[in-house]
Amino acid sequence: MSDSITRRDFVNGVLVGAGASLLNPSAAGAKDGAADVFTGYGGVGDYAKANGNTWPVVQSAHQIRDGAYDAAALAAAKDQGEFDLVVVGGGIAGLSAAHYFAKATQQRHRTLILENHPILGGEARQNEFLVDGERLLGPQGSNDYLVPAKGDGSLPDAFFDEFSIPREYDWQEWDPALKPIRFVRDNASNWDGFQETQFDIGYHFLNGLSGKPVWLRNIWSNALKDTPFTPAARRDLIRWRSATEPMDEPTRRHLDSMSYKTYLEKVCGFDPAVARFVDPYVGELCGVSSDALSAFVGRQQVEEPNKTMSLSFPGGNATFARALARALVPDALPGRDFDSLLQGSFTFAALDREHQSTRVRLGATVVRVRHVGTRQDKVEVVYEKGGQLFKVVARTAVMASGGWVNRHILSDMPPDLQAAYAQFTYAPALIVNVALRQWRFLYDLGVGACRWFDEPDGFGWTCNIRQLMTTRGLAPPLHPDKPAVLTFYLGFPIPGLPAASQGATARARLFATPYADFERRIRQQLARLFGAHGFDSKRDIAAIVLNRWGHARLVQPPGFRYGTDGKPSPLERVREGYGRIAIGHSELNGGQSWDKAVSYGKKAGERAATLV
Repeated sequence: MSDSITRRDFVNGVLVGAGASLLNPSAAGAKDGAADVFTGYGGVGDYAKANGNTWPVVQSAHQIRDGAYDAAALAAAKDQGEFDLVVVGGGIAGLSAAHYFAKATQQRHRTLILENHPILGGEARQNEFLVDGERLLGPQGSNDYLVPAKGDGSLPDAFFDEFSIPREYDWQEWDPALKPIRFVRDNASNWDGFQETQFDIGYHFLNGLSGKPVWLRNIWSNALKDTPFTPAARRDLIRWRSATEPMDEPTRRHLDSMSYKTYLEKVCGFDPAVARFVDPYVGELCGVSSDALSAFVGRQQVEEPNKTMSLSFPGGNATFARALARALVPDALPGRDFDSLLQGSFTFAALDREHQSTRVRLGATVVRVRHVGTRQDKVEVVYEKGGQLFKVVARTAVMASGGWVNRHILSDMPPDLQAAYAQFTYAPALIVNVALRQWRFLYDLGVGACRWFDEPDGFGWTCNIRQLMTTRGLAPPLHPDKPAVLTFYLGFPIPGLPAASQGATARARLFATPYADFERRIRQQLARLFGAHGFDSKRDIAAIVLNRWGHARLVQPPGFRYGTDGKPSPLERVREGYGRIAIGHSELNGGQSWDKAVSYGKKAGERAATLV
């Protein structure tokens, strides 16, 4: 992994023109074909073959997109019987739909969940590592949460109570003999630095005030004084960061009519450096750069500087998905305590047994959903599994899959729903977990998180280690000479392109780049940042797992949230579903989150209960 790659080979950290390697995997040295070239190492444990959108999942999805199944093949699908409810998608929303459907019907009806990945959770999954005897977990995607106040009446409050999720935790202890470092407890609080008063973060400038690379620590604590930003940029970045006043409804609608960049530079009069500063941040959270993002959505990302930091379970929000799975099929994830919820192993054979009320079928890619029957009073679902087509019939269906799938497989959508879905566009994200044998290079800098600037040929823009939640069976030490997981979250904004083009172009590049090229790029970036502080990639990196998500973010350009030309937002129409088909996915909130996945899944499941 020491070969050099030139700047011209990459755009936004993604290799250009790498598709040939995937089309000819043997030429790239893959042992098992394109899957190895694309997917790479997946860690250990139950999630080892389910790191993001793996190559088999991508292939199956693209067959739907490309219309690979003709009428004759669909008609010949093998009958797999009838159910009361079929749920398409086994992420948090789909699991929630099945759970709340079961509650609403007193578990008297039969449910089938069809999930195209080899494990449940959607983007709420985890990576697992075993490094020098220590078991380490990291998030694949969906990550942070806030502990709901006990008795506040919210859905998260009820969820925590129902699933016995604790609200107080033990955390890795820091040796008082070591110099003090304040750590984040998730993988998002360090992105923007709003909560910098609560943790220590390093900022790397390729061109500091001296013209040489420099590390600065906690730059907001002295009002950006030592940074190479111009005086105007410093002033406006501070003004941007302090704009946390609430927005009333007319203001929200007005901001939704313009781009975030227009708001920052034309309305607020900020220096262009502000938009450049926020582009990686909103690019990860919202999928596109500030010039293609609704100002209302961008403005929502500005947080109160001293608000409570978010938390993360060791494997991210996989814990919420696991709690739902254990409630639906108790034998599939044995145990009742929090420790087994965090790290217990699945009994996969228990997911799809004949006589249980809820069954889960993994590796099942749904290819068509439509109403059938003389009175259109049933729903037929055709799916592919193991290279064969099968079909089931149900009294109702919940589409807990994203719109990028639904608009291809809902074959009898009414025209207005088709028109609404035509306005949905998506952008990818890449989450990388690097298992380190030691991280003294960060300790020497006095930080657990970092962000870097002025590196057009660099990889990513921020990374961090966490102070981990611990349990009886999962308590790795927090020490610079012990293993830890360093996590990168990055989107691929491309300023200057329209929103839809940014997403499509970034996704093509993400999917065209082989694992080995990403690995090399990550190693080079870490060496550039930390080589002078003792980092050695061969010695310090135990493993690298890529989690590629082709449609991680629903893009919200100007007008998407509130509509344009007097027309409502397309979100409103999609939320309605049609006929005996309910639609429930976290994207229906606009921005995805675990609690909105539960909320929209619950609504869809309860609606389905009225139709059986």
